[in-house]
Amino acid sequence: MERQCNLAIVYRVGLEQVFIKEQLMAEHQSRARFFQQHPKARAHAALDDATNQQLKVTPGPVTLTKHKYQGKKAVIIGAGVSGLTTAYELLAQQSGMEVTVLEAQNRTGGRCLSLRTGDTLIEDVDSQLFHSKPGQPQVVRFDRPQGDAEPYLNAGPGRIPSSHKRLLSYLKQFSVDVEVYVMNSESNLVQMSDSFAGLPLVYRRLDHNTRGWLAQMVFENAEQLIKTTECGVGTQDIERRAQQLRELMISFGELVPSGPNEGKYVVTAGEDGMENGRSRAGYTELPGVDAGTIAEPLSFDSLLGSEFWDKTRFYQPVDFLWQSTLFQPVGGMDQVQHAFAQQVATLGGTILLNSPVKQIDWDASRQQFAISIAKVGTDDLDVVYADYCFSNMAMPFLKEILSETLQDPNSQVGLNSEFKSALQAVYQSQFVDDHGGYKAKFLACTTKVGWQADRYLWQGSQVKEVHDDCANVDVLSVPDSEIGVVPIFGGISWTDNDITQIWYPSTAYHDQKGVLTGAYNFSEIAYEWGKLPVQARLDKAREGAKLFGQAFGDGLEHGLAIAWQNIPYIKGGWAQWHVVGDQAVHHFNVLAQGSAVKAADGSETQPNFFIVGDQLSSLPGWQEGAIAAALNALNRMERPDLAIPHLACLPDTRLIVEGV
Repeated sequence: MERQCNLAIVYRVGLEQVFIKEQLMAEHQSRARFFQQHPKARAHAALDDATNQQLKVTPGPVTLTKHKYQGKKAVIIGAGVSGLTTAYELLAQQSGMEVTVLEAQNRTGGRCLSLRTGDTLIEDVDSQLFHSKPGQPQVVRFDRPQGDAEPYLNAGPGRIPSSHKRLLSYLKQFSVDVEVYVMNSESNLVQMSDSFAGLPLVYRRLDHNTRGWLAQMVFENAEQLIKTTECGVGTQDIERRAQQLRELMISFGELVPSGPNEGKYVVTAGEDGMENGRSRAGYTELPGVDAGTIAEPLSFDSLLGSEFWDKTRFYQPVDFLWQSTLFQPVGGMDQVQHAFAQQVATLGGTILLNSPVKQIDWDASRQQFAISIAKVGTDDLDVVYADYCFSNMAMPFLKEILSETLQDPNSQVGLNSEFKSALQAVYQSQFVDDHGGYKAKFLACTTKVGWQADRYLWQGSQVKEVHDDCANVDVLSVPDSEIGVVPIFGGISWTDNDITQIWYPSTAYHDQKGVLTGAYNFSEIAYEWGKLPVQARLDKAREGAKLFGQAFGDGLEHGLAIAWQNIPYIKGGWAQWHVVGDQAVHHFNVLAQGSAVKAADGSETQPNFFIVGDQLSSLPGWQEGAIAAALNALNRMERPDLAIPHLACLPDTRLIVEGV
């Protein structure tokens, strides 16, 4: 009902509403169903062995020759993680290059944004890349009770997988402390509008009840499954392997191990001191001072009917990139760019904030790039010259920033012909008419909402003395509504509501207040949210939060909403290569090599124009991808005779960022 009411506000009643509701529901689908609809989608990139065997390719990030670039100048456009990595490596490896980073905004970090009390967030009024106007400012007003840690909201990236070795290595090198980010706790909640009366269920009940029923089915059919499944079991071993499978299922699904109910999924608190209890799915009254009351199992029929795996991102925490252990920098994700920026400054680099680039041209007489920078508060332009240019802005911005001299697809001068064609393909995938409704573009739509609230709303009340009128005694207890409730310490609660998910803080558990991510959504939903005023987004986020409890929703305060497609100089959450078309892989591989500049007489430079950022990596949407793209560009600068290895397929960000 909640979804229907929200849709009725935005869309006309009728067939159009039904169609759009189906589109929005497609936001919440299992990975299996996604692959059925998008059979060519891939979660990760793959190397094209056949092509790479015919090329001289780099074996990995190569070191720069010391002082090789003495007297040369590099300009890096954009002080996001990739731009800062590029600057740092040029300086740290003593290349001799003079390094300047130009940043349009008044801060470093790009999409790596942590918001604190007193900060101001200003979106543009729409998602147009050019000629948009600033909207109304949001001022961060988080409270900080005495003794609490400084509150902050990671409005961009919020976690670092343990597989992202290069980012973690930099943080260790720069002495940036990290702490564990809790992706999932069994105490998180799952809520679906048309299942279980719309009530939120504890994650562990859905998880372990499902395991138990599936394990029972396998136990009961173990021998037949061994016979009919191609698992390499010889005829003489079928009976033994079937018995081993049954034993596995007893452990895997917490089945009854022996007796008349052997192999059945029957929960119980156990006997003889709970040694034989089967309680993974939790309790309705917690054991401790009291004996505890086990939670009754949800029927397999109700679990299947709920389609919880399809309507929420329930299994995202077990996908590779979100598997434990994940990390976050202590004090906010912006510690990443602060550390890089400090290193760049220490090593002699220059970072110029409030310096939006208006044009990149080529000065043939100087054999250098001429980069025009707006002087804030005036109509004047400054021009800086560079032998090498590294662009860390989102590629569609280059459409109006690269000069015709460099990117005219009909000209034989300027950037390489294939490079220009690849840029044109990216432009075409971004600048599409969306007046008829949502259309996926190169830069993805994504919105977040942040709240501050008292932690007891999810971590539970303090145990304290209360009077029991029936027994006329004082007892140490918690409110009746919290009996059997395990406090939530970190992790994510899921819902099929538009808010999609709620992130709980993974630090400072004893503080009075905490900052929550109260919505994080994508694609069509994010597109529609981004067109709403900030207050309307907050209202929708609060209504979604109330599905987890009226008191919880009412207790949220100091809300912030950010639609990344509206953020100036950024205009999106990440690159979506799946919208570029059938030649996307080819265009990606061409752009990854960088480009030389060709003169009218046919002569050309070494590769000296490079695009960096996670947009041009096998991990789009992740800071590790941003670092990888920077290192690839430096490879090509140092060794233009070695190609960046070609990819055979590109990752789909719906899988590796959104967690479909």
